[in-house]
Amino acid sequence: MPEQSDAAGAPSADRVDDFIGPGYVGREKATAVVSAFPQAPDRILDWLRASAESGDWRRFERFAGVAVHVARPGELAGILLSALTSGTKAGDTGRGPNEEDLVDMLGEIHSPEAVDALGSLLRERQESDAPYFPLCVKCIESLAEIDTPEAKEILREVATGAWPKPLQWHAAAELGIDEELGYDEDAMLGGA
Repeated sequence: MPEQSDAAGAPSADRVDDFIGPGYVGREKATAVVSAFPQAPDRILDWLRASAESGDWRRFERFAGVAVHVARPGELAGILLSALTSGTKAGDTGRGPNEEDLVDMLGEIHSPEAVDALGSLLRERQESDAPYFPLCVKCIESLAEIDTPEAKEILREVATGAWPKPLQWHAAAELGIDEELGYDEDAMLGGA
């Protein structure tokens, strides 16, 4: 089978995507991609943009998983934020990016430019994300990873404001003020 590459001899997005395959893309897989395709880090952001433009969100997520470990965080953050705020949701149809993964990646790359979007998402979804709050908890965790004064202010608002108790507890725990506020984990999270 002839090697699939572009005019400059770089591997094609299809070839790299086939190599990535299904499943979780962590540091180990990203390292394997770079070993097999040394030009991939220079192309990954373009492939992400093209995947988003074509609505190929599964491919987008695989490339984003690699990009978290090999791309420049500032440029990657803009692409991830654009996908997160695009209005295209995965929902029941399977179309759209996985919001929880995007939120997690923005935290992993410590993206200060994501703070406002994560705060807005947290506010918008606190009711619809109940009772387990998977997306909201990811927002809280990512804000804690970003760790800017603005991110901490949002966490403090959630911890001390009129929010659902599980979210208050998670925000307080991330700030390390849960005991100071007298929060009991079991009571706040619906346990015994």
